[in-house]
Amino acid sequence: MKDSAIDLSDGRVLAYTDIGESGRLCVLLFHGAPSSRLRVAYLENEFVASGVRVISPDRPWYGRSSPQPGRSMADWPSDVSALTEALGIERFAVAGHSSGGPYAVACAALLSDRVSGLVTLGGVTDMDWPGAWEGYIESERELMRMPDEESVVAWCIEHFGEDGSRFMAASGMDLPAADLPLYEDERIASMLATARAEAFRQGVGGYAQDVFIQGRPWPFDPEQIRAPTMILQGEGDTLLPMTHAQHTADLVPGARLRMLPQHGHFSILGELPAVAAGFAL
Repeated sequence: MKDSAIDLSDGRVLAYTDIGESGRLCVLLFHGAPSSRLRVAYLENEFVASGVRVISPDRPWYGRSSPQPGRSMADWPSDVSALTEALGIERFAVAGHSSGGPYAVACAALLSDRVSGLVTLGGVTDMDWPGAWEGYIESERELMRMPDEESVVAWCIEHFGEDGSRFMAASGMDLPAADLPLYEDERIASMLATARAEAFRQGVGGYAQDVFIQGRPWPFDPEQIRAPTMILQGEGDTLLPMTHAQHTADLVPGARLRMLPQHGHFSILGELPAVAAGFAL
């Protein structure tokens, strides 16, 4: 796995990991919240075996990517475009896990001439839809309804600490039973803990900004998407209401929805190597 970064035209740094060989099917994978570019490191062997190249960038203020004050979800495709151009990649698929799901949808909508396919895995839907709030995690519902980024950052510092060290204890997020086997593997659990710690390298600002943005209406039109689309949702996911997957599938023209009984919120990411290799992207 290559761990690197590029300089963007506005002076920011965009960090990313790169798994697999050039010339293969390329998937840009967007991590959840809080997480980082290191989230898929434990799947490196699976991606290589599937003949898939996966590039996973840190969103602003996460890991080693620079902050971008006042950004919106519609700004992310520009960063993705700059990254792929720097790497000499013309066409690519996009995938998003959890809070990264809407960013994948944004890229498919706003970079439609370059995106060859879209996959979301336990992805959050447009929170402007009233039904999206039903059954959602209470702590994030509170954050998404705050009036500005500064309020969310202050709340996160108070509850999680400036370095995010109290996040797991204070977030109120219980691990779904379907995800327990994943975390019982010591090697995988250690790599996932490293990825989460990297999310807080610059403090809680990345997570706070991400959640605040997530609560705003989508600033793009998913009906512009023309790429083949697969929406994956684990039936054992107790962190994200299943209605999110259905709503996103309803929004994206021609999207296919797959409900997977064996998966929870985190284990579903393990489906990506096979889905990317076999999906007609």
